[in-house]
Amino acid sequence: MRKVLLLAAVALIAAACAGSEERARGEEGVLRLGIFPNLTHAPGYVALEQGIFEDVLAPTRVEVTYFNSGSDAGAAIQSGSIDATYIGPGPATALYLQPDSRVAIVSGVTSGGASFVVRTGAGIDSPEDLAGKRIAVPGVGNTQDVALRTWLHEQGLKANDEGGEVSVAAVDNPELLGLFQNGHLDGAWEPEPYPSLLIAEGLAEEFVDEADLWPNGEFVTTVLAVNTTYMDANPEVISNLVEANVQAIDAIQDDSEGAKAAAQAGLVKAGAPALDQAVVDTAWDRLTFTWDPIAPSLIEGAANAYSLGYLDSEPADMPSLFQLESLNDVLTGMDVPVIQVVP
Repeated sequence: MRKVLLLAAVALIAAACAGSEERARGEEGVLRLGIFPNLTHAPGYVALEQGIFEDVLAPTRVEVTYFNSGSDAGAAIQSGSIDATYIGPGPATALYLQPDSRVAIVSGVTSGGASFVVRTGAGIDSPEDLAGKRIAVPGVGNTQDVALRTWLHEQGLKANDEGGEVSVAAVDNPELLGLFQNGHLDGAWEPEPYPSLLIAEGLAEEFVDEADLWPNGEFVTTVLAVNTTYMDANPEVISNLVEANVQAIDAIQDDSEGAKAAAQAGLVKAGAPALDQAVVDTAWDRLTFTWDPIAPSLIEGAANAYSLGYLDSEPADMPSLFQLESLNDVLTGMDVPVIQVVP
């Protein structure tokens, strides 16, 4: 059932793919870009709010679509409804492994910034206390869902739709605050800024920092993915998109306070709640903005998704998901090391 839910949107899109080739080539002079109301997508918001996309992609115009679900964004990019998107590695991988995939990762965006928080007063002090509890993730089969279920298995637990003890529910991130306030959720494995927001509001306590589960605390949470049909038809636009993303990450490193303000403004436009500066500061410190897609963590995540039954076949040829030629051209021009994806 979980696999069916994860792939339902992709299957519907696949049925229409034969007629969507022209749409996937895109509209002249327009780049249709997806983004989520997550602080892990901050480079995209910095590029939007500080005019980096406008400057670097001109005369191409950027049209933004906001998503709460990686499955929805993935279905949109696969169908050609959008041309590129900031997205988690889980949905990008699931799409890449589908027949007739049109998805490639062209740059990294963010490492870290995901954690498991539990509701204050829910009586959760150990993994065993999670039995009978309701835990939120952003979407079925998304990056945090895979992380949560993998961790549960390591603790000898399972989600209820696997015949286990823990209820796992897909919840749009902006709804988390209200659901924690009324006690309808007992925990959530989420990207920033939502863990920091729930903790700052006194509604939750940190239970697992996902960084503690990865070597050197490095794990990819956001990548920049494109529709390959659009990329083949508009290679210069995609090269400019990658350059703008790199410039945004540079801008974050050069002026973190200005970048925080830009990201916050963009998040509010996307439907996220306005955040106190202390929440932004705390969440920001958990994030590393990087053009390196940290391929080893994505590939391990794909293996975990397969073990959970989210993928029909064992992931193979994963390095081909990464098409980093434009990124490495930009990095070479900056005289910084290029990114190599080792099989």
